[in-house]
Amino acid sequence: MESKDDEYWNDTASKSFNFDDDEVAVLEVPSTTRQSIFGEDSASEVNYASNQHELPLHMIISNVDLADVLDDQSRNEKALPKGISLEEEVKLLRKKIQQLSYAPSISTVLATVALGKPCTLEMFRSLREKEELLDEAIACGNGNAILKVVLFLERTLKKKLFYRLLQTRPEAVNHYVNYMAVRLRVTECTDLLVFLGRHHEASLLQFSVYVRSTSNIEFKRQRLKKIYADYFSQPGANVFYAQLVANYINLIEFQIAEQHSNGLNVGSILDQSVLNTLFYVCGRYKWGDTSLQTNENPFKLVEAHQVAQSQFEWIALNERARRQAWLDFEHIFEKKAWLNLKQKSFNIHIPLDKTILRLFALHAPDPVLSNFLSKVEDPQRRLVLARKVNAKKTIIDALVALKDRIELESYRNSLDAGTEERFYAENAIKSLNKWKSDAIKLIK
Repeated sequence: MESKDDEYWNDTASKSFNFDDDEVAVLEVPSTTRQSIFGEDSASEVNYASNQHELPLHMIISNVDLADVLDDQSRNEKALPKGISLEEEVKLLRKKIQQLSYAPSISTVLATVALGKPCTLEMFRSLREKEELLDEAIACGNGNAILKVVLFLERTLKKKLFYRLLQTRPEAVNHYVNYMAVRLRVTECTDLLVFLGRHHEASLLQFSVYVRSTSNIEFKRQRLKKIYADYFSQPGANVFYAQLVANYINLIEFQIAEQHSNGLNVGSILDQSVLNTLFYVCGRYKWGDTSLQTNENPFKLVEAHQVAQSQFEWIALNERARRQAWLDFEHIFEKKAWLNLKQKSFNIHIPLDKTILRLFALHAPDPVLSNFLSKVEDPQRRLVLARKVNAKKTIIDALVALKDRIELESYRNSLDAGTEERFYAENAIKSLNKWKSDAIKLIK
């Protein structure tokens, strides 16, 4: 039920205040003077100033409204010059009141809001006016205007009526939800989304807010378990999101257990991401031990959290390389064959070029570099990469594969005499010459 104030504003029979009403004002102002807000002053304004004892100022405007007028004037107008007379000050005040007595249109108000200027919406009192105000704000497409109108409606309407207005206006809902989420008004935002039937968004909002809003890992675990029970374990819940939340809870519980059992420094892996946790697990795992079937096994952790194989390989490569554990690469990149478990095949999901350059940056020994270079099938591409990482034997092998004897001899001459690489290059030249001689004899 609307209040008496609402009935007044909604009643078309009610008249707004008029300075020209004979029953209230002492003097009548000509219509031409009322239309000009900043034009020349009429004699009636001077007479009003001289006869102001007949109509006190508080009968024209309340103290609160007067304070608003003066405050608005101080923001948007230049300060009054010093020494201004009371008569001139009354003239300026009367002009301001006349300006406010004409209710601006919705489009004018929204244009003012869009420009970032101070503006009040209190003149829109009826539900119809408020609905039109919201629709025009959405039509103008200005986010600030939409949000200002929505917050005005939130303040001046009952919650149920406010929600009904938003129900058919998703643009306004999106701005309002973002506003409340940033300010952590989680309960109000969740209530609105549930009312609108957007249960998945409400549950994800709860999840995301509590993931980011606290560093207390135990409180976060308890809160997320409650959210999972309230939203994600219910019939009709999105299976993908439910699994995502369950995995995150399991990750936190694994981190807490590791923290307690291994006496790690506080904050070492607590509240870390899946990939950071995977890096930690790769450092503690005994590679080649397939008996461990928990998250302490990096392969099980990858499977549980659906980590891409390329991400796993890159993390494992960097962690093992930093520890100089080069032999563990066999367990990362070599997979057992399906038909013959004793036979293994090289399998990699990250670009070989990037892998080789990264291993070189991490000071991998020549045998490791040569092993990865040998997996590059194109000899020309293998030669380019070998030169970048200075893998001498691979450079020689690539030149032999390209049958480039001249370049091979040139490279042999650049190597130090008596070194293993120099002997290797000379033997390669001999084998290349022998191959050429045999080829000529075969042709003849």
